[in-house]
Amino acid sequence: MERREVLVDAPAAATVMPSEQTQKFSLFALTMMVVGSMVGAGIWSLPRPFATATGVFGAIVAWLIAAGGMYTLAHVFQALAERKPDLDAGVYAYAKAGFGDYLGFLSALGYFFSACLGNTFYWVLIKSTLGAFFPIFGNGDTLAAVVISSIGIWAFHFTVLRGVQQAATINKIVTVAKVTPIILFILILAVSFKGHLFAANFWGGEGMPAASLFEQVRGTMLVTTFVFIGIEGASVYSRYAQKRSDVGVATIFGFIGVTALMVLVTLLSYAVLPRVEIAGLQQPSMATVLEAVVGHWGLVFISLGVIVSVLGAYLAWQMIAAEVLFNAAKTDDMPRIFATENQNKVPAALCGSATASSSSL
Repeated sequence: MERREVLVDAPAAATVMPSEQTQKFSLFALTMMVVGSMVGAGIWSLPRPFATATGVFGAIVAWLIAAGGMYTLAHVFQALAERKPDLDAGVYAYAKAGFGDYLGFLSALGYFFSACLGNTFYWVLIKSTLGAFFPIFGNGDTLAAVVISSIGIWAFHFTVLRGVQQAATINKIVTVAKVTPIILFILILAVSFKGHLFAANFWGGEGMPAASLFEQVRGTMLVTTFVFIGIEGASVYSRYAQKRSDVGVATIFGFIGVTALMVLVTLLSYAVLPRVEIAGLQQPSMATVLEAVVGHWGLVFISLGVIVSVLGAYLAWQMIAAEVLFNAAKTDDMPRIFATENQNKVPAALCGSATASSSSL
């Protein structure tokens, strides 16, 4: 008798609770979520802050420390995905299971608002990049910049509402498109490699203040930590994985691939310009490094790459921001309204709130 009542009530509950027939992501799609959320604005600005802080040797030490620490974090996500396959939404679910409802709530809320703030920064960066070519956008804070950014935000909102699978497909395409300029940058710098410059910059280079190795490495830590944000992308979308084991594998694959790109971008820059010149370049410094090597088209090429990259990262983080609170609402850690889905199985209420938050900020 109780079984019959559950079956009768199920259709009504389905309008509020998520469907079990969710769209599934392949290993490649999950890996692209990691890469897409990690490759945003940070990688395009790496040469300048590294050159300001250290030479080649210090950069190598800094990347070994940062990559080693972040690998342990990636391995933790892999282990948790395998040992706790029933937990969805990554950081929030692990905080709730490990430390209780209150810390789980704070984790979800903090993660959501940090994603919204980051998404706002993405649009400011896009418009400030365009401002170098179109003065009407200024530094990304003019009225024209705000209007165009708001239009872009709502365009992404309606794209995500059409279905998570479609948004993930777009994310894969955009991720490939934004990684391509980085790979070409690396290839061009590898061909233009000047051994004498690399050697001169190895221990610090001329014209830069002397500093101990500890001070040099410490000066890069904030940058190296920032560029690894997004490593949890696959775990946040764990409920969409075709196989739960793919979550951990995607995290490791994405981490290794993005780390290799960041290290090569940093070190090869020391082989084409003196350290003192790199430290004085305008941001995004990848663009100005390539401009110094190949001419003005290099600046335009990388600037386009920055815009595509940031748009792709925005799409990934728009999805992630909604997913965390959606899962929190399913367990009553957030208002129940956030657990509703539209006909495309997308958490529509949360996509709207994330979009509105980014737009108002």
